[in-house]
Amino acid sequence: MQGEHVKGTSPTTWVVRPDPDLEDLIPSFMQNRKNELSDLDGARERGDFEFVRRLAHTWKGICRPYGFVHLETLSRALEEAGDRENNEDVSHILTEIREYLDNVRVVYES
Repeated sequence: MQGEHVKGTSPTTWVVRPDPDLEDLIPSFMQNRKNELSDLDGARERGDFEFVRRLAHTWKGICRPYGFVHLETLSRALEEAGDRENNEDVSHILTEIREYLDNVRVVYES
C-alpha cells in the first residue's frame, strides 16, 4: 500500500496502490469524500470550523488504511486550519483536496 506523486505531469497525478482486498470499497470511499467536500465548503462558508475540524479528523483516521497517504496529510492540515479557524487556509486546503480527488489514480496490484 503506497501513495506516490507522478512527476512531470500536469495537473499533478497521484497514484494510490491500496490492498487488493479493498478494491470493492474504494469507489464508495472516493465518492463519499467527494460528497463530503460540499459539506466542508458549506461549513467553511458558515464559519463552522468545528465541523471542518471534526470531519477532517475523521478523514485523517480513515485515509491511510485505504492507501490514501497524501489525502491523510491534507486532512491533517485541514484539521489544523479548522483548529485555528483560518478561513483562507481551509479554503486553500479544500482546493488542494478537490484537485487531489480529481486526479488520483487507483492501481491494484496482486
